[in-house]
Amino acid sequence: MGQETYSEREVAPGVWLVGGYHGGGMGVNAAVLTSGHHAVVVDTLMRPREARRLAKRVRSWGAEPIALVNTHWHTDHTVGNSLYDCPIWGQKLGTRYLKHYWPKWVGGPRDKRAEGLRLKSPDRRFDWRASIDFDGREVQLLRLPGHTPDSIGVYLPDRRILVAGDAVMDLPFVWFGDSRDAIRSLRQIQRLRPRMILQGHGPPSSYERVEADIRYLEKIRRAAREARDGGVARRKFVAAPMEEFLPPSRVRALGDPYRGFHTGNLWRVWIEANWARG
Repeated sequence: MGQETYSEREVAPGVWLVGGYHGGGMGVNAAVLTSGHHAVVVDTLMRPREARRLAKRVRSWGAEPIALVNTHWHTDHTVGNSLYDCPIWGQKLGTRYLKHYWPKWVGGPRDKRAEGLRLKSPDRRFDWRASIDFDGREVQLLRLPGHTPDSIGVYLPDRRILVAGDAVMDLPFVWFGDSRDAIRSLRQIQRLRPRMILQGHGPPSSYERVEADIRYLEKIRRAAREARDGGVARRKFVAAPMEEFLPPSRVRALGDPYRGFHTGNLWRVWIEANWARG
C-alpha cells in the first residue's frame, strides 16, 4: 500500500482536517466536525484502509456520526460511505455519476481495490441548499458546481468556516464540470467571506486566494475563445503550459502534479468554447 499518509489536525476547535493518500504527489482531505458526543463527517478519503481508520477514529473520540456529507461523487471522497449507518447527504445529481463510475474506479466487493467496501449512495439528496441541525448549531450545505455538477460546500456560518471539497483546490480543476459554473461558485464563496477554507486537496486556504483562481479560469476561457477564432489547432492549445496563465511563484508552489490538472482544464474550456460556437 505504500507509505503511511493518514494524518489528523484540529484546525479550529471541534474542526478536524484529516488527510490521506491520493497519488501523483498530492493527498486528499476529509473533515470531521465534533460537538459533544456527535460528529458530522465530510467525505471519507480514498484508500479503503484509511477510510476505515477514519470511521474508527471518529468513534474512538466518543463522537457518534449523525451525518456523512459527500462534497461530490468522486470516489476519493466517497469510497467509505458504506462504513456509516447515519444519513448520507449529497447533491441530487451525484448519484448517477457515482453509480456509473464506481465499478470502473473501485470495483465490486470482491474486487481487491474495494477491500470489501460497497457502493452506497447518499440518501439525503438536495438541489441547491440544505441544512443539518448539529446539536443546535446550523451546518449549511451549499451547492458549488464547477469541479463537478454536484459539488457542494459545508459551511459553518457562525464560525465562517467552509469545508469546500474540490470546489476549492490549489488549482481549480474543471475536467468533470464546467468552468463557468466554477467561476460563479468561487464568486459565491467570495461573498461568504469565510475565515477559513478547507480544500479537498491541500492545506487550508483563505477566500483572498479565490480571486486568483477566478482570474486563472477567466484567462484560460478567454484564450480558448481566441484560439478557436484564430484557427489554432486543439493539440497546440491544450499543450500551453501553466506559465502562460499563472505567476511564476504560483507555478513553482504547485509543482509538477498540477500540470496534468492544468492540461485537463485546457481540454475542458476548449470543448466549452467550441460548443458555444456550435
